[in-house]
Amino acid sequence: MIRFSVAEIFGNGMVLQRNKPIHIFGQAEEGDRVRVSIFDYHGRLIDEINSVSDRLEKWQVTLASMEASKDNKIVVENTSSQEKIVISNVSVGEVWLAGGQSNMEFFNKYDKDWERTKNLPKNDSIHFYNVPQRAFEGHVTHNGEGRDGYGKWLNDKDQGYENFSAPAYSFARRIQEKLQVPVGIIGCNWGGTTAVAWVPENVLQTKELKYYLDEYEEALKAYSKKEMKTISLLAWEKIDTPSDYKIFEPLLYGLDREEQLEYMEKNGDGPVVPLGPYNENRPAGLYETMLQKVIPYTIAGALWYQGESDSGDRAKTYDLLLSSLIKAWRKDWDDEFPFILVQLAPFGEWLACTNDDYSLVRQKQQQVADTVENVYMTSIMDIGSYYDIHPKEKMEVGRRLALLALSHVYNLIPAEHAENPRFEKGNVSGNTITLTFKNAENLSVFDKSDIAISIDDENTIPEEVTAENNTVTLTTTKEISPDAKVIVSFGWADYAVINIKNEQGLPIAPFQATLCS
Repeated sequence: MIRFSVAEIFGNGMVLQRNKPIHIFGQAEEGDRVRVSIFDYHGRLIDEINSVSDRLEKWQVTLASMEASKDNKIVVENTSSQEKIVISNVSVGEVWLAGGQSNMEFFNKYDKDWERTKNLPKNDSIHFYNVPQRAFEGHVTHNGEGRDGYGKWLNDKDQGYENFSAPAYSFARRIQEKLQVPVGIIGCNWGGTTAVAWVPENVLQTKELKYYLDEYEEALKAYSKKEMKTISLLAWEKIDTPSDYKIFEPLLYGLDREEQLEYMEKNGDGPVVPLGPYNENRPAGLYETMLQKVIPYTIAGALWYQGESDSGDRAKTYDLLLSSLIKAWRKDWDDEFPFILVQLAPFGEWLACTNDDYSLVRQKQQQVADTVENVYMTSIMDIGSYYDIHPKEKMEVGRRLALLALSHVYNLIPAEHAENPRFEKGNVSGNTITLTFKNAENLSVFDKSDIAISIDDENTIPEEVTAENNTVTLTTTKEISPDAKVIVSFGWADYAVINIKNEQGLPIAPFQATLCS
């Protein structure tokens, strides 16, 4: 017998999306009649809709759109069983979903600016919900001590907000201060995950992406079903213990390479869940156990910080995978909402992870941002560490995401004040290469950048780099022949940094360009 309920994302302190139809949904016995009412802070009825639970024992209603407000109340009644659910302290404002892997999941408490952040004044208009991390149905032990605060709406400064996404928290504070409406962030992310885990299986049934399914089917052959279950559940039992997480946690605060090697020597690979039905990285796995739990909760848009686990030999298809994810999510929500991406940061090696084909992943990310409608991306080539896959300046990442939202979604600032400088044109004269950029009025050189020049296939680096207004000038040691083939690259390697920034503090986006003398 199914229990009458609303979906677990609906709870006290939640935020509903303003100016869009509001979807409320849950479960009840087939044929049960459900009535959903919403009241404002004066107790006045705003809207009321009736529904009937279907043969899948699911019900859903769509309430009329509302303006921004606070202290509303939702009453959900099963008029067949006479059961009632009351949800209080409901705000209406802007709701964003924060998806991806560990750099989106990255907790507030691990951020470099945590001491400053936790002393900021409490903002009663920002609220957070972390979708419980379930590798498989029935997996309920992952978000224990040290990773608590999942599965309920939190207000700013509530116990557990230290375990919320730092870039999403920064984003929320910044857009709330500008919009002056309630802001809710839904964290739906998991460290180390490939984008394959976050899409429906049909996305992977194309010729170009089917190899993910083939790899999974091959992995299933390693164990019998009984062996797979036993090995997997024993591994999760170890992984999910608070003591095991405490051993791993110093790596998230940051360890140097020598300390990482000592960790690996002492702990090895740790408990490993084989790729199979209990592994969080199986194709469509987290789409089914996490994302589908919140679809179609009305949102303004999605933030996406992921790609590290799709580098290496998978990088070549990342543009197709990411664009397919965006298309699938928009179809599920029946809404062409904006996606705002974070490009991969500079990184060399961390534990056993390496940066193989990171440059190609960045190119694929830029390709998606440039070609898929209503997708935007911020580049963070000035943030990162060779020996840490997790940049610690997540407050700055959130600021840059907020700039893009405030420009492209809310039309409060011009695009050139939100976008990274992008290469526009170049000129070669003598031993000087002059590059012109859009989204820049006052470029400045803050530190060394990885800039490469190829002159007739002979590689060199500039002797001097200067910036003025919207141009960067590269000076070479030798005169460049008028008929030479000149290729200029900024941040085009797997590990590279760019520290030439515009007046908004945004670094030039990676590019490679062929110039004519």
